Amino acid sequence: MSKKDDKHRNREERKDQEPKTDQAPPPAFGDQGQASAVEQPAEPAIEQPAEPAIEQKLAAVAAERDDLLARLQRVSADYLNYQKRVRRDIDEARQFGLTELILSLLDVTDDLERAIEHARANHPSDDPLLAGTELVYKKAADLLKRNGVERIASVVGQAFDPTRHQALVRQPTADAPPMTVLAEAQKGYSLNGRTIRPAKVLVAVAPSAGEQAGPQAPESPPGNDGAEA
Repeated sequence: MSKKDDKHRNREERKDQEPKTDQAPPPAFGDQGQASAVEQPAEPAIEQPAEPAIEQKLAAVAAERDDLLARLQRVSADYLNYQKRVRRDIDEARQFGLTELILSLLDVTDDLERAIEHARANHPSDDPLLAGTELVYKKAADLLKRNGVERIASVVGQAFDPTRHQALVRQPTADAPPMTVLAEAQKGYSLNGRTIRPAKVLVAVAPSAGEQAGPQAPESPPGNDGAEA
């Protein structure tokens, strides 16, 4: 090996051992922290809603709640009233649903009463036909009574009551106070405490000057419960 080659090799070795000046020195500790802070992206800030907006939303929710509660209360009240009305209608139908049938049966019992009165006046008391008619009448009367039918007590001599009486005739008389029942032309009946057929009666009225006492027909047809009397 020549001396020229040895010099070249020694020069290369010294070059490798010399420190490289083109590399940047490592940053200090404090510089690393600053660099990290700069390199990391900042987190976006969370915007807090304004307090008035929250209060408005709460007020709207409370108003909606109150409205729904009021509707529920109205519906509940309507349903309770409906239940009461249904129960009342059912009870009404149970007590008075047979009114028309009972009124027809009362006409039959009226005929039986007249037949019995005629038979008693013209036949002996031991007449089998009279006994049979009385038995049928008794069964009919018991049937009506079991179903809540009661006869309105005779009110001759008492004050006229438009809820229980129907004035057929007005009779001017000074022998009885005005609006007094003088006679009963047809019996009245009630069903479970309610008048279903008022008693048809003759009512006393005060006679006018120069008017002779005597019966007068009412101005309106019978059936107005004596409103003219």
